[in-house]
Amino acid sequence: MGSSQKYFVIVFVCFIFPHVGESANQTLRKVSATDDNGDASKTVPDFVHEHGFNFEEHKVVTEDGYVLSLWRINRGKGVPLILQHGVLDTAYTFLLAGPTRCPAFYFAKKGYDVWMPNSRGQTYSLEHKKGYKWYLPFSKFWDFTFYDMARYDFSTIIEYVKKTTDSQKVSYVGHSQGTTTYILKASLDPEYINNNINVFVALGPALYIKPQNSRAADLVANKVRLFDWMYSFNFNYFWVLPEWVLKLTEPFCRSFPELYHGIVPFIGGETKRLNFDIRRWPSLCTKMPGGTSTKNLVHWLQIIRAGGKFQMFDYGARKNAEVYGQETPKEYDLSGLKQVNVPTLVVSGSNDALITDESVRKTMTVLNLSLIHISEPTRPY
Repeated sequence: MGSSQKYFVIVFVCFIFPHVGESANQTLRKVSATDDNGDASKTVPDFVHEHGFNFEEHKVVTEDGYVLSLWRINRGKGVPLILQHGVLDTAYTFLLAGPTRCPAFYFAKKGYDVWMPNSRGQTYSLEHKKGYKWYLPFSKFWDFTFYDMARYDFSTIIEYVKKTTDSQKVSYVGHSQGTTTYILKASLDPEYINNNINVFVALGPALYIKPQNSRAADLVANKVRLFDWMYSFNFNYFWVLPEWVLKLTEPFCRSFPELYHGIVPFIGGETKRLNFDIRRWPSLCTKMPGGTSTKNLVHWLQIIRAGGKFQMFDYGARKNAEVYGQETPKEYDLSGLKQVNVPTLVVSGSNDALITDESVRKTMTVLNLSLIHISEPTRPY
């Protein structure tokens, strides 16, 4: 058995298997098409149209050649609003909760023109203008982290949405890594942010990461450095599956919804048992996760290990000296954020598996924001 297979067995037996079958006040049984109105089988456009909204898919090309898929949902002309997902997610994360609870429909009902970009290197954004093939070993396609998304993708998306909607500014809601790209862009070019963004909402802002309830993050960051090993041996992407493969998971996920309680809380923390409608599990399986580059995951794990530093990618002493002029990675210079005057709201959960209260306070200090604490008890399904 290879070393990677051993790691998988350790993870499954010690962490996932003991929780298979556990419930969170939800009866675990097969999820039929009646339970979710057959949503898992529907394409994204069909699901959106069924509930009375317009759907469009747009393609934009970044300066460094990545082709990004943008999903647009509305009921006519309105204020453009961008919803940017986090790492390993797809834009479907804003539809996953279902027609009565998902953020995309909520904002569209309020009259917003909702745009949901799919980040480079996930299921719905796997093209490159230079012909780099995502599925080939050693492909240059995977040489990126969230820094490149901030540097290239952010402004490409903003400019396209502005031009298409004939708007001067857009509103921006980011989740997790979606907040990181905004903050990095704002630090690099605060004038651009002031001129193009009218409000910023940060959901679980990810700058200073400290696992508190995520056994998966703690495992791969500190105990079994699986992704560092993958990166060093040019296994360049993780959990990236074509759409047609994701669709094949539906029968299995309908038959075994209890697997949710073993897999997802292992990654996202124990509160995931309470805060997810198990009837949406098949839809999650057929549309997510989107995956990302191994380099991007390694970068996030390096930040976890850095103990409070928001730093650049660590290539190792020799290459760091070539790239940064020193043997250790530099910290990102966030001083430009002091020049940003965009109204900002930070939203966080006290039980977030990766973003602690301390992390949020530190991020708010960097953003020059005051803390207003609003507590709302968890309401399980």
